[in-house]
Amino acid sequence: MEKPVNGVMMQFYHWHLHENLYHKGARNLWEFLEEQVPYLGKLGITAVWLPPVSKCKNTNDVGYGVYDYYNLGEWGNTKYGSKQQLHHAINALHGYDRLGNKIPGAPYIQVYADIVINHKDGDLDDSTWQAVRVEKENRNRARFGNGFEEGIVEVKGYTKFAPDKNQSGKYSMFEWHARHFDGIDWTETYQEKGHEKDGNNSKYIYRFLFNEENYQPQQKSWDEWLSLEKGNYDYLTFADFDYDRYEVREELKKWGQWLTETLGIDGYRIDAAKHINFDYLREWIGHIRHFGKKTGAFTVAEYLTGNNYVKQEVHDFIDRISRYGEYPQELSVFDFPLHQKFHEISKANGNGSLIAIDHSTMMNQRPMNAVTFVENHDTQYERHHESAVESWFKPLAYSFILLRRNGYPCIFFDDFYGSNVASKSNHVHLPGEEYLGLLLKLRQQFALGEERYYDSEHLAGWVRMGFVPTAKGAMAVVLNNGEHVSAISMNTGRFNKRFYMLATIKHTPGGYLVVYNRYDAYGNNAEGLFTDHNGIAGFPCDAKAVSLWLEDGVGIS
Repeated sequence: MEKPVNGVMMQFYHWHLHENLYHKGARNLWEFLEEQVPYLGKLGITAVWLPPVSKCKNTNDVGYGVYDYYNLGEWGNTKYGSKQQLHHAINALHGYDRLGNKIPGAPYIQVYADIVINHKDGDLDDSTWQAVRVEKENRNRARFGNGFEEGIVEVKGYTKFAPDKNQSGKYSMFEWHARHFDGIDWTETYQEKGHEKDGNNSKYIYRFLFNEENYQPQQKSWDEWLSLEKGNYDYLTFADFDYDRYEVREELKKWGQWLTETLGIDGYRIDAAKHINFDYLREWIGHIRHFGKKTGAFTVAEYLTGNNYVKQEVHDFIDRISRYGEYPQELSVFDFPLHQKFHEISKANGNGSLIAIDHSTMMNQRPMNAVTFVENHDTQYERHHESAVESWFKPLAYSFILLRRNGYPCIFFDDFYGSNVASKSNHVHLPGEEYLGLLLKLRQQFALGEERYYDSEHLAGWVRMGFVPTAKGAMAVVLNNGEHVSAISMNTGRFNKRFYMLATIKHTPGGYLVVYNRYDAYGNNAEGLFTDHNGIAGFPCDAKAVSLWLEDGVGIS
């Protein structure tokens, strides 16, 4: 299923989520999701992005250290609950009760699975494998030679998984061993120059050198057609899959098809896409869409660049998958450049510029391929790629992605529900349910039709013109990241027409404030204003706030 018109997805987890949601009644995530489905449907959430659903070796793993692909909580719960509870949640999202009966009037909310096919976390192998140390910052620099920490070594790492035939083996008896991977970054033991030594830390990456005897090709190498950052960014973490091996490619396609059919998946978020052979990603997506009978399944890739502009490599990535090969596949990417701009403006605390905020972003350059977001599990506090958006700017950022024309917006669990999960920084996310609920309603009813956009140093504003069958009328939106009440002049296309102040949203130390109908700081325009004979008016907004205006005679329902 393709993304819905004016659809909104929600990432229904965060990195620091406790296995029991103590601040939500001591339930696990799947139970909480099932309970929340009717609420999400009323809000206008059209898709839910789930965390990785497979069993990890570490029971508290967020899901990216996959250990057993086919164990979805059937044999011991995952961090998020049991397989049965997962089925209940997905059935609810699809509009069915626990008995499989269609619930009258229930919306169909799409389910996007998080797909981790770059690496896995296994058990200790019973054999060693020849490898060479590789520099982390230059993966093409292999430390061959006779010097210190150079030369071929035989390493033993966490590269084995043999399924129990009475458990997940009933779905697949594929055994993972070192030969199925092309690198690790941590060893249990290693042998060098005839001496066995205890494992070391992850100072280097260990690239495996050979396949087993009589296997062709005999030599291993990093994959091609992926990010060239660090020389070759094939390796990311854990045990990295060797996609030069046919059985690896086929097993992961088999699992993807099984997952889709078992859970009724509607779409996919591809983890660590920049580290995976682009041609194999095209192959995997095409296989799942065809054999899983999900021809139009929406697919979004995590291609994290960490820059405030779109690199050419992101365009090359999309083109390689969607325009090349025998069966090209459409896909989207998360708009990390736009997120980075939100981060930088929020950190500037009123000194950042709103001029051309969406320039050099996916939202601007490839809007049909852009999934826009304010924050996610990669960028939140205490993460490796931490680039959190400050709380005061979040209503502005969410207004920008939810009420603009371009992009497919994604709401973050933490930003909606809030969290008080203890962490090193003791950072608390304030719940944004009230203001996000308002923005979601406006997206469905007013963020439609032509868009007229205006900006200045500290103001950005736009008018959604309506004039389409499902639109209720015109809407004007103003963002102000400055220190004073200011107004921006915009052409509404409505002549001598009154616009009333629906709401102003502002962050306060006690939480997010949503003021409806009258805002005294706007003086004579506290409740409304009139456009002139050309349809132009100056729409005011409070400092570090969002103001929302609707044409007279219409309202949200």
